[in-house]
Amino acid sequence: MLEGLEAVRKRPGMYIGSTDSKGLTHLVHEIVDNAVDEALAGHCERIEVQLYPDGSVQVSDDGRGIPVDVEPRSGLTGVELVMTKLHAGGKFGGGGYKTSGGLHGVGASVVNALSARVDVVVRRGGRVHTMSFARGVPGVFAGEGPAAAFTPKPGPPVAGKASGPKSTTGTTIRWWPDLPLFIRGSAVDVHALIARLRQTAYLVPGLTLVLRDERDPAAPSEESFRFVGGTVDFVTHLAPDSPVCDPVHLTGAGTYNETVAVLDGAGHMSTETVERTCEVDVALRWGTGYDTVVQSFCNVVRTGHGGTHQNGFERA
Repeated sequence: MLEGLEAVRKRPGMYIGSTDSKGLTHLVHEIVDNAVDEALAGHCERIEVQLYPDGSVQVSDDGRGIPVDVEPRSGLTGVELVMTKLHAGGKFGGGGYKTSGGLHGVGASVVNALSARVDVVVRRGGRVHTMSFARGVPGVFAGEGPAAAFTPKPGPPVAGKASGPKSTTGTTIRWWPDLPLFIRGSAVDVHALIARLRQTAYLVPGLTLVLRDERDPAAPSEESFRFVGGTVDFVTHLAPDSPVCDPVHLTGAGTYNETVAVLDGAGHMSTETVERTCEVDVALRWGTGYDTVVQSFCNVVRTGHGGTHQNGFERA
């Protein structure tokens, strides 16, 4: 019987698809997706991804910051809950997030489980809270990097005063992947990462996404993406031919009832009918060529095999 994050370390492929470069890149997507959820909720305008020479990756956002107060049922702070418990986070209640992508409350804890070291910095309420983990276990490192001496220490994150304005909030997560769990020679696929960040910038208009690649200190590079035209700009970018007309933009929204499982006050799972809002955004463009290019998404996540949303569009 595997407890908690042990299952993730035993079978990483069940959670991130594979243990090669694609799996390492997926770890980045998971943390970025959490920040994108903050942007979709209207609380984040900038996300920065940094690749370091030592193989570590850092994602910073200017969202609200992971909650640091104690969650009463578990007795853990929000940071420790999100980073160490599977299926924990703001995506399971009635209205934590209207839309969300990623592994739905599993992403951050899976990244933690598959990393030799994770450092979390939360800027919230005028203070800076820091917490570190070694292979999913909270504690304190005596120095820099995953090789530093580690002492397990559960409890609230270490708090200090913020140096900037009190209104500055956000989360920074840096992790060093536990490379023995991955296939030898695996590395983050920068080209796939750039494509994903560019795609997200199109789908979340006004959000700025930055990638800094510092793996080669002699030749650092930086890419930044921000688009305000949304799907209209995206369809123009995807089109392989010259246009016959301007892009056609269709948007709409409707409500429907859905029966979902929720936790009641006693911690028991019960069903409840809630009213949901479904928003649809379609951009299309006719060109001089004969090939059709169709891409569909649900909550900013690419649905490569289609679905009812794509079927409905094609029938219409």
